[in-house]
Parts: sequence; structure tokens; C-alpha cells
Amino acid sequence: MVLDKIKKPKMEIREMRKEDEKAWECYVLNSNSSTFYHQIGWRNVVEKTYKHKPIYLAAKEEGEIKGVLPMFLMKSIFFGKKLVSVPFVAYGGVRAEWMRSRIQMQGEFDNESSKPSF
Repeated sequence: MVLDKIKKPKMEIREMRKEDEKAWECYVLNSNSSTFYHQIGWRNVVEKTYKHKPIYLAAKEEGEIKGVLPMFLMKSIFFGKKLVSVPFVAYGGVRAEWMRSRIQMQGEFDNESSKPSF
């Protein structure tokens, strides 16, 4: 079958790096489903105000961002450690162009959040 011979670009899910910030912002600002809370500025507010560690994942295909997942590692003496996508707001979560990006990023979130916290 012809479709079996078409090579799909490899999807890479990785933590956002400093050099990815401009591409992240561009992706978020051009996405119909992203919100203010997906922007780098909101990461800075949460990190500085609450001291939660940001963990921002980007789905990249051929060097281009195809999806984003902003998360924060929250530590509490009452609740322990939790990995939360954009705390204190209801509009976080995965934003991705393609279902494949969404599925892989959700899987990465599930893997990270199920790790034991010591």
C-alpha cells in the first residue's frame, strides 16, 4: 500500500529550553485554543509568586512546535508533591494541532505525574 511507504516525521516531546521560548510564545499566540495562561509570562508570575517549579513540555516535529503542555510541580506540607497544569486557573492543559501530539503529550504528563514523590 502506498500510504505504508510514506515516512511520518518523528514527534519529539521534550521539556522546553530557553532557546524554545520565542517559538513557544509564537505557537501560543497563533493557536485558536491557547489561553493567556499558556504564555511564558504566566509561567514567570507563578514561579516568582508561588515558587512552583515550571515544567513546560513541547511537542516538536521537524524542529517546529506542534503542541504545548505547561505544568508546575507544586509542593505542599499538607498534600505532598503534585504535577499540575497551570495551577489556580481552569484553562491549562495540552494545546496541540494534531491528535498525535495531544496523545503523546498526555502520555508524558501521565508518566511524570505517576512517578513516586520522595
